[in-house]
Amino acid sequence: MRAIAIGTVVIYHAWPSVLSGGFVGVDVFFVISGYLITRLIYAEMSAGTFSLAAFLARRIRRLLPAAAVCLTIVAILAALLLLPEAFRDFGRSLAAASLMFANVLFYRTSGYFSAPAEEKPLLHTWSLAVEDQFYLTWPLLLLLLVTLRAPRTVAIAATAVLALASLVHAEMSVGRHPDYAFYMLLPRAWELLAGCAIALAGARIVPGHRTGALFVWGGAFLILASAALLHPGMRFPGISALPAVVGTMLVIVGGLAAKSTTPVGGAAVSLPVRILASPPFVLVGLLSYSLYLWHWPLLSLAKFAASRPLTGFEVLLVVAVSIVLATVSWRLVERPFRLHGAIPLRRAVTTIAAGAATMLGLAMVGGGIKVFDGLPQRFDGAVGQMFADMATGNPLRRVCDGYDRIDGNDARCNFGRPKASGASYDVAVIGDSNADHFVPMIAGWAQREGLAGRQVTQSACAPLMGVIRQGVRHRSVADCPPFHQAIVRFVERNRGLKLVVLAGAWGGYKGALQLTGASFPGWAAPVVSGRPGASGASGAADAAPASDLKAALASTIGFLRARGIRVHILSQVPHFKVMPSNCVVRALRSGGNPATCGRPRAEVMAVSAPIDALIRELAAADPGVTFTLATEKMCGPEWCSPMKDGVFLYRDIGHLSGAGSARLLDDFELPDLR
Repeated sequence: MRAIAIGTVVIYHAWPSVLSGGFVGVDVFFVISGYLITRLIYAEMSAGTFSLAAFLARRIRRLLPAAAVCLTIVAILAALLLLPEAFRDFGRSLAAASLMFANVLFYRTSGYFSAPAEEKPLLHTWSLAVEDQFYLTWPLLLLLLVTLRAPRTVAIAATAVLALASLVHAEMSVGRHPDYAFYMLLPRAWELLAGCAIALAGARIVPGHRTGALFVWGGAFLILASAALLHPGMRFPGISALPAVVGTMLVIVGGLAAKSTTPVGGAAVSLPVRILASPPFVLVGLLSYSLYLWHWPLLSLAKFAASRPLTGFEVLLVVAVSIVLATVSWRLVERPFRLHGAIPLRRAVTTIAAGAATMLGLAMVGGGIKVFDGLPQRFDGAVGQMFADMATGNPLRRVCDGYDRIDGNDARCNFGRPKASGASYDVAVIGDSNADHFVPMIAGWAQREGLAGRQVTQSACAPLMGVIRQGVRHRSVADCPPFHQAIVRFVERNRGLKLVVLAGAWGGYKGALQLTGASFPGWAAPVVSGRPGASGASGAADAAPASDLKAALASTIGFLRARGIRVHILSQVPHFKVMPSNCVVRALRSGGNPATCGRPRAEVMAVSAPIDALIRELAAADPGVTFTLATEKMCGPEWCSPMKDGVFLYRDIGHLSGAGSARLLDDFELPDLR
């Protein structure tokens, strides 16, 4: 079973298009873990020999040595390969992984500005944290039942009730808070409890040999079908994880039947069991924990080193290296540290203390990396300056981004000429994070022109009044309706507003939009195709026509133009498939040309052309509407470079740094308001 679990996970991480739902391997691991732990500790509890200290000591010796070795080596590799910002984030995840709350960290930091999954070398440790948290809570609950002399049937029933409650909680959470449902223990506990229930039921549910074989076949089919048919854009976990969980339960029960009964009618009926018990499957199962630890960090760091997607051969090579390291880890680390049999209390306490010290030491290393901002001192000269540029941002973002900051914070969010109390702003920058990253550039322009400006932004929310993206489940979407209301209040308060600069991640809003049901004075609701409550499919925003975006943007422009406010639209800056900074570092160190680290202009234009055409069309219909197309200003005849006159422009694959934004002041043409 472990071989199936780790196999699906590795294939998904290495070749996601081959097995789009291979992430269910983690769910398989959860069921197996619940079963194995409960089978061990319930027998000890029933016999009166259970020791919580001994249990924790066994868990520490089973899991921590291999994890500590892996984390240490990965930290060294990260120090050699990662840029300061990425290394700072790595330090934070190292601390979280060491202290068993990586799942909490990745839940809390998931969102619009979070790095892509492949840029988080320790992302996979979220599932280890879920298991660790379960190991700290489940034995206590089970011990309570045993202490109260609850019959086994009561323990099974209690486990089933807890599992059902967790499943319902997961299904209720996945629609509104998908990141919480994915990462956190409570919505995941039912998967572990499913394995616990099998262990508690024991011989009561063991079928006959033939039926057991059918269980194994059926269970394997459910797991593999889930791995093949699910994909990241679907609602998951919750009920969608049920086939993989039930499939794992069936395989476990079928395996119990093979152990407890005598084959009847020939060996063919035991074929699925023989397959799972074959040497290759057993070997992969033995390596599964170490392979899980190693494969993802190596894939992630390899992509960092290459500064591009890996080729098929490179992926295969990384997986092969992972298997070799997993084998070494199993032979030299896992096996020597395992404990069997009874553990004296003193030895258990010593083991727990040593484990805690190891975890704390790794956490302190991670915390130090975070505190010292990813150690930019590792780089100097032109490379060091590049990282200094990348680290800059919009200085107003921290206090000005967010719908709840638009009605206040005027003195702190004012750029350009200071605005007198009670007076109106001249200029406002309205939009999402793409508007936020243009603020340093527009602030320089406002200062030069003697204009009073104000930032009016909400990350992940387009300046498209009264509409949101259909089917988007990210929690930030809830911020969009109050953001639109705040825009209206701001405009009504500032009757002397001359210009609004609209900027957004327009490509992300190309697709089905739905009305929020709001109404605003002087605003005509756009006709859009989305329906409230409808679900969206992965990739739908890129595949759908831009008619909804055009209608929504025209409606917002109409609201502003009806008040005599001029509108200037900024398109998205060129995006990169991977952060080009590693490539630039190599070019700077070798005397090469950093401009070649960009993206072909034709490739960028193919993505931006539909949106650029839409913006042109809207501007052509009204002389009070102007625009700047970033691709025309930032790209040369052949390439779109991440640098301009020695300044690295970006802080991630699609957002400008503060230094980069300011550098573009002379390239972007803004309206003359004099």
